Amino acid sequence: MSNRQLVSWRSRLLSSGAASIALLLIGCATTDQPSRTPPPPVPSVPVAQWQEEPVPEGPWRPHLLKRCRGADIMPPLAEQALNDCWDLWSHREGSDAIMVLELHLQDHEPEGLLLLALAQLYLLAGQGVPRAMPREGPAADLGDWPRSRERVLNRADSLLKQAVALRPDDSAVEYLLADVARARGDSVMAQRALQAGLAKCSQTRSFDLLRQYQELNLYQPKGLEPAEPVYPEEASRAGLQGEVVLDLLISPAGEVLQVESVASPGTSLTAAAAAALRQVRFAPARVGKYPIWSWYRVPVQFRLSRSGSEPAR
Repeated sequence: MSNRQLVSWRSRLLSSGAASIALLLIGCATTDQPSRTPPPPVPSVPVAQWQEEPVPEGPWRPHLLKRCRGADIMPPLAEQALNDCWDLWSHREGSDAIMVLELHLQDHEPEGLLLLALAQLYLLAGQGVPRAMPREGPAADLGDWPRSRERVLNRADSLLKQAVALRPDDSAVEYLLADVARARGDSVMAQRALQAGLAKCSQTRSFDLLRQYQELNLYQPKGLEPAEPVYPEEASRAGLQGEVVLDLLISPAGEVLQVESVASPGTSLTAAAAAALRQVRFAPARVGKYPIWSWYRVPVQFRLSRSGSEPAR
């Protein structure tokens, strides 16, 4: 990106004013704006209604719900602006990275992903990341940290509220709204935004942006308690034993919403293992601190003792 281009962007921006049986679990698993209207309660969905298709390979994997699938792309000019933003950010030119997206928004219809990326940069500035503080633009650094912090957080909040309208089922937008509220010290609004996000989609490109700019790691789910299946009497009498392998659909709230059999010695053992695992509490898969949907593969051992059946050790 040339110096002439950056000077042009700066001048344009200034002139416009314008984030028990043994259960073997596999590893361990951000100007004032009016307050948001609290989201309505999320209805509980019966387990029978979940018909997601698990990906067969791997002990665990992030999952995009069927209702969330489809092309998640932007017009070429918006994609180019997002690429230019990342190029500048990766070269530690955070203010110019912000300017690229702000200037694109002046001349084009807003795109949800672009709004999310720009809001995340303002959020990082409000969280104290020095290279994210803008030198120009609608939330330019005033040289006074409390006032500048309020300006960048307000800008992040405004952009994210626009993104909600364009990406109403994207949990990443709600999680960033929660971060903004938390940075302002508003724990009530932070919790409301988080709860709204737990019921929404883990959109792949949105979380790629969170991972990219915040340098986040991906974490698999983790069982928080042991399962205690009941050994079926008919299986015990028939001498049926062995390993049941199940795929669990785990929500961002840590609930087991669907169970699929991968391998099993018999249907009665499958049913016993599935019933027990539905009661287990899980820490969900995460991108950094942000919970996401995932499939998680769990082997459960059923073993008979000499006297009949007993928990495997």
